[in-house]
Amino acid sequence: MNNQLTIFFASILNIINKNRSFASLLIVFFGVLCTDILFHYFYPEIILQIEYLFGLGEETHGAVDLTFAPEIWGGVLATVLGTLIIVIAIAAESTPKLMDLFVKDWVSLLFIWFLILASIHATIIMYYFGPMERLSSVILNTYIYLPVSSMLSLPYIFYILLYSKTDNVIKKLYSLNIDDINRLKNKSIHISMRDNKVIEHYQYQLMSTIDQFDDLLEYISFKEAQTEIIRRVGDTVRSYMKNKEYYDPTFFSATNTIRNNPTFRTYVEHQYKDLEERKTFYEVKSFKMMGNAYIRKMENGEYELASLIASEISSIGLLALELKQESLITDINIRFNTFMRFAIKHAVRNNEPRNLYNLAFHYSALLKGYVDNNKRDLLKQGYFYFKFYSNEIYKQAANNPSLYFIVDVLTTELKKISILISENDWDNELQEHLLKEILQLDNPPDYPKDNLDQSVNNGVRVLQIGLALHYIKINNTDFAETIVSDVLDDLAYFDNQTYLNLMEGLYNRIKFSGPTFWEDTDRGNTNIYYSPDSDKIDDFKKILSSQMKNRLAKLDRDVQFLRLELDKLKSKKDQTADEKTKINELEVKINTRRKTFFIN
Repeated sequence: MNNQLTIFFASILNIINKNRSFASLLIVFFGVLCTDILFHYFYPEIILQIEYLFGLGEETHGAVDLTFAPEIWGGVLATVLGTLIIVIAIAAESTPKLMDLFVKDWVSLLFIWFLILASIHATIIMYYFGPMERLSSVILNTYIYLPVSSMLSLPYIFYILLYSKTDNVIKKLYSLNIDDINRLKNKSIHISMRDNKVIEHYQYQLMSTIDQFDDLLEYISFKEAQTEIIRRVGDTVRSYMKNKEYYDPTFFSATNTIRNNPTFRTYVEHQYKDLEERKTFYEVKSFKMMGNAYIRKMENGEYELASLIASEISSIGLLALELKQESLITDINIRFNTFMRFAIKHAVRNNEPRNLYNLAFHYSALLKGYVDNNKRDLLKQGYFYFKFYSNEIYKQAANNPSLYFIVDVLTTELKKISILISENDWDNELQEHLLKEILQLDNPPDYPKDNLDQSVNNGVRVLQIGLALHYIKINNTDFAETIVSDVLDDLAYFDNQTYLNLMEGLYNRIKFSGPTFWEDTDRGNTNIYYSPDSDKIDDFKKILSSQMKNRLAKLDRDVQFLRLELDKLKSKKDQTADEKTKINELEVKINTRRKTFFIN
């Protein structure tokens, strides 16, 4: 019985919300009717009180000329409706969704219907108050309805002017969406969701708000309003994530409303099933909206807004980790990787790495969240993504040298995380795996580097040496040795003295780099090449010197062995064709042995 009553009242509320204009008409009509009846009932006592206070008897009220009332009511209606039409029509040109909000605004609907019905009330009593003996209705309309309406007209006009402001439209959309998100927790809604139409109604309400935000974001040119929209979308998704565990499971089913939504229209059946199982249709809808907005802002050169979108996605990812909503992390990783792909394309096409610079920061914030929540597999996956995109950027940097800096930025972010996990005492096997990923950021596989000037981009080496200094400080010499071994690979491209001079320049750069830079960036003036452990450079030099001597000595032995074999073949007087071929091969090996030795 209780469930039936709950469903009944929920259905009534649903009907009222769907037909607000008609509902508000009925509310005002019965309100006017009831106040007229009540005023008529208490009219004798009211007249006696007025006569006692002001000396105005019933005959005085009966002498009131009512012919003016309709004209005054017409003036009030014209003022309110005229202002309303002008304000809404003009504001709707820059904020299209304002019209939709206005026709559902209870304050406006109730006030406009009251003006209309009160004016009709005045017209009726002007002709029939005598035959009907309703002098009370004259007093009610003339001395109460009309003054109250006139006094409320100006505040209502101000209300509409403020209502039509873009930021208020955004707040209204946000509040309506939050109300729906909170309403979905109610038991009455759970019970009413036995009806598939109720499920589709609330799914449509939530998704349509995201579409409205998307339209506003594209239509509005004011940066402040766009910033507010992006923030509100992020706040909405976070609120939804916190409440979704209290929703009825049927709410997440892939109804026709979801299937016919433009975002999911091209999905196939297994994708709809995946949405149902992971319960992420709303988040995916929001992510795709923010993804499209990110591309638009990036293409339009609105770097701050593009960065804000990435920040909101990162914040949502951190909340998903906190709430242990593992299935959502996959979608967030996909979104960030998609951002990286488009940002790389934009940077290559426009020679502008700024979006990549900001994106790397927000992506790394998500990776730090993996560390804080001990998500080791996700962290390994994140390092792989950073290495993959860093290799892609490194290849493109041959034609766009400004992109080398982005490789440095990605290395910096992973360096910070590696230092963090070393401070958290994660197992050495995982740390070693992640360290090797960092050492491959500027070393794309199957990419020829023979024609590259290896002295052009030494920022990655500075950062890798800085990480080695940290490991030396915490007495983890094995990892420092691993970094030194990788740094020595550059001997493949330089002679010994040139290499040592280059390394000396890197040491000096670390020594004289302060924590801040003398120019400002989107991320402040932090110097990414700064190392607080520069006092360990001498220890690093000793490790490098020792390894360098050992490897050069091994190289000399290899070359001597090859030369002995070559001399032995050359000493023969009658050489066969195979021996001549072998001689040529050995000569090539000897000439290229330094490069192949250090690279391999």
